[in-house]
Order: sequence, then structure tokens, then C-alpha cells
Amino acid sequence: MNFNDLSNEEKQQLHVELTNNADSVGGKNFFLQMIEDIREEKPKALLNKTATFHYKQGKIEWQKSIFKDTLTSLYDGMRREEKTGDMLNGINPKEYKAAMNMMRALKPVKVSVIPKPEECDGFSMEILDASEEKKTKISLMFKIIFFYNVTFAKTVLEYKE
Repeated sequence: MNFNDLSNEEKQQLHVELTNNADSVGGKNFFLQMIEDIREEKPKALLNKTATFHYKQGKIEWQKSIFKDTLTSLYDGMRREEKTGDMLNGINPKEYKAAMNMMRALKPVKVSVIPKPEECDGFSMEILDASEEKKTKISLMFKIIFFYNVTFAKTVLEYKE
């Protein structure tokens, strides 16, 4: 996704949401450090069997373990969604079944970011956004934190109308 392709209203809305989330973990620098810590983790942070990832300034928890095939299916769906606008567009029946299984597995999962400074509240997000019926998407906040380059988050945080 290219931030410059978004409308001014979408840019402003994303800026406000990301700034609020950054403030809830201690500020922009803590937020960007968290994203960088997630990127450095090998294997991917989401594959931790304990469904917890500790970063320098806190931890991230989710309700159940995510397996490699589910994460791969999520990543493939995300790429399809970026290209076509829907993660189920133009896929063969075998991939469709894998995508539906991934959606069933991840739909109820909520990711919570819990910062170490106790005065900070942290925030939660869904992995999948099912706000529109028959149009499940991957949550933009989830993509920014776990998949997009850290420069995308910096661009959003620095946005001014």
C-alpha cells in the first residue's frame, strides 16, 4: 500500500488512529521501536507457540498460537488484497479452502499490545476486519505493525494536513 495514494480523509483518519496507538504505548519512538523489534524476530513473532512476543518496552499477546501454514495463507491473502481489493479474488479451490480455514482460525483472535510503563494503556486490534459482510479484510493496523515497512508507519505518524 502506498500512503500517498490514499485520500486526505483516509490519511488523516489513519494518522489519528496510529498516533493514538503510539501514544498508548509511550509515544512514537516506543511504537516504532516495537515495530523494528517485531521485524528483527526470526522466526516471525506471530509464530511464537506461547502466543506472546516480548519486545524491549513491553509485550504483545494474542489468544491462540498461529501456525506457519496459517501465517503463509494470511500473507498470501494480504498480497491478493493489496492487488485486487479482496483476498478471495481469483484463487483456485485449494487456495480458497486454505484461505477460508485461515479466516475461521484468525477471525476471533484479538492482538493486545501491553507496554511496560504502567501509566500507558496499550491497545488491542483484530487481525481480520469483518465490519462489512462478505468482505473480510486484514486489519490495516495489523498490517502496519506486523508486515509493512517501518517507514510506512513513520510516514503516517509524520502526516500533516
